[in-house]
Amino acid sequence: MKYAFIDYENIHSLDNINLNKYEKIYLFLGAQQQSITLSEKFNDQIVIHLITIKDVAKNNLDFHLAYFLGKFDQEVDKNIHFDVISKDKGYQGICDYIQNQKNARNCQLLTLDKSTADKQPESVKEEKEIALQQNAEKYAKLYKKVLKNISTKNLPSKLETLSNHIRSQTDLKHQDPDLSSVIIDKVIAKLKEETFIQINNNTIIYTKVESLFDIYLSYLLKKQKNKRPTKLSSLKNDIASKLNLKKMNEVDKIIDLLIANNIILNTQAEKVQYK
Repeated sequence: MKYAFIDYENIHSLDNINLNKYEKIYLFLGAQQQSITLSEKFNDQIVIHLITIKDVAKNNLDFHLAYFLGKFDQEVDKNIHFDVISKDKGYQGICDYIQNQKNARNCQLLTLDKSTADKQPESVKEEKEIALQQNAEKYAKLYKKVLKNISTKNLPSKLETLSNHIRSQTDLKHQDPDLSSVIIDKVIAKLKEETFIQINNNTIIYTKVESLFDIYLSYLLKKQKNKRPTKLSSLKNDIASKLNLKKMNEVDKIIDLLIANNIILNTQAEKVQYK
């Protein structure tokens, strides 16, 4: 029988841990961690006890985990093995101490290196990849709605600011940082795949009609009214030039959006009137 004591603040993930082999699991969360992620399905019941550290302080979680090790070493049967799971090798000392007592128990530190990690079956990896892709599609849809409500001047213009903006504008900010970073990368890849954005030397270029409309609208409104195009043909040329559009149907979509947003009146004739 085994108990696991997991330093989640340190490892950020339960991947590569065979949780099914533990009778009880004590999962220690740092003060700034608000969620955990279980990336695989479990057919059998597993018992997880969450220990949340309330205060931010150096080594605070380490002290709590050490306290629970000592407490359970005194209280539970010595035939129960303890596994401490963390990348922090500082736990090796307390594991050695527990193992070298007169009435000793087996206590080992698992650092999740290649020699100790439980390899995941291909089917589990495929399920995780599918779940990540589905999450990416969901967050890409949500984020495109967010972008429509942001003025052009406030759109993220660099890859790093785009990543941070996706995180801040969705509930990814409440998820595990490592997992959310993977999802954000996939969201950006999805936006590129849908030609919603282009990335050139870490600079973001917005290419969808809605994004192009925001860009042109910002440009148009900065112009004094007497300097705006007054004829439909000149307006079309101005849009095509500003947005580098080659197809006339794309230009027409921008004009339709200008009308729908009450920027210009319905252009039945050649003359363009602004509201």
